Amino acid sequence: MNYSAYVESVGSQLADRGFEVQAVPPELQGRLALLVSRQEEWGRLLLALTAELNPSDPQERESLAQACGAWVREARGDEVWHMILLFPFDRTVGEEEAEAIAALEERDPGERWGVIPWSADLAVGLLDQHTGFPPVDEAVARILTDVPETSERRFVEVRPRYEARRPWPGLDRFPATRLILALTVAYYLWTVWMGGGLLNLISGPDTLSLVIWGANYSLLTLAERTQQWRLVSHLFLHGGAMHLAFNMWAFWQVGRYCELIYGSARMLFIYFVAGVIGGVASVAVRPGLVISVGASGAILGLMGALIYFATTVRNRRVDWQGLLAPVAINLLFGFVYGRVDNYAHIGGLLGGLLAAFVAGVPGERGGWRQLAAPALGVLVGLVVAGVLPLKHVSTLLP
Repeated sequence: MNYSAYVESVGSQLADRGFEVQAVPPELQGRLALLVSRQEEWGRLLLALTAELNPSDPQERESLAQACGAWVREARGDEVWHMILLFPFDRTVGEEEAEAIAALEERDPGERWGVIPWSADLAVGLLDQHTGFPPVDEAVARILTDVPETSERRFVEVRPRYEARRPWPGLDRFPATRLILALTVAYYLWTVWMGGGLLNLISGPDTLSLVIWGANYSLLTLAERTQQWRLVSHLFLHGGAMHLAFNMWAFWQVGRYCELIYGSARMLFIYFVAGVIGGVASVAVRPGLVISVGASGAILGLMGALIYFATTVRNRRVDWQGLLAPVAINLLFGFVYGRVDNYAHIGGLLGGLLAAFVAGVPGERGGWRQLAAPALGVLVGLVVAGVLPLKHVSTLLP
């Protein structure tokens, strides 16, 4: 990423919003790349960008926050000054790292001055910002994650020099999106081969092969609880090359974005919870002779997780570009093409919202969620294993 171009772009856009570029004070030179300010009704708002991209040294971050606090206290005089200190990254910012940065906040109890640290994940346009005082309008927050296109912002993968301690070491670095995509493609090739050979590569496996290899077929899924595993296996089955290609395109767009936000472990949790709930919705209301295959219900679940993420109280911004098209087309096909399982789509979307709410977004994973997320995972696992039978689930709906 071209950090100089990013800093220049932010400065220019903030100037258009009425901010004035200030000279970096001597005690902060070499540590801040940009310092701007604007007079607000409540006092003066300052925005500062660190001189270093990916400022990963926790001691240096703490030292910088303290130095900014000391300068604000002395320089403000009798005015009300509050500084937003932005720590920008072009890599995924872990939950604990974001919380550590937010904890560096310094405030006067009388709200006469303050230094409020934010972290910005520029790879996906996410801003971990505070709520409350001082108010920062949405347009300004958006500017802080606006990286010039020439710097290739989206999905930049940079190995961090410092990684915060994680309760599950390495699990959130697991390449979940790539693994699911590879397994889905491999399973398609297997079912094609077993159902007549690679001559059927484009047309896909026949109906009998789909049923044998795990299609969600209510006469089997509901009749015998030992076959409730079909609620998961149908996610890896596809009826043809076009079906597979379209779903994997949608999954690649939505899945890796969701993985960057939630982490690999929670992304997998959301994917399978949504897929299973979509599968249950399908067999509950569709005719008994209709089979259902495909990952689209789980993909819609990931989209539901992004919707939940975008509407949380912390007001993070999601870059929807490239995400809406595959999902919108998926839903459109469901309404105009009778063979598409829209019940699985809607069930998956709602399941993704539920799973995201239970798993929690960064900063909302303590308290009751520490028990609720594993409990939901165990419940879904018991359903898939057949310990909790679904034989009469179709009678729950009219």
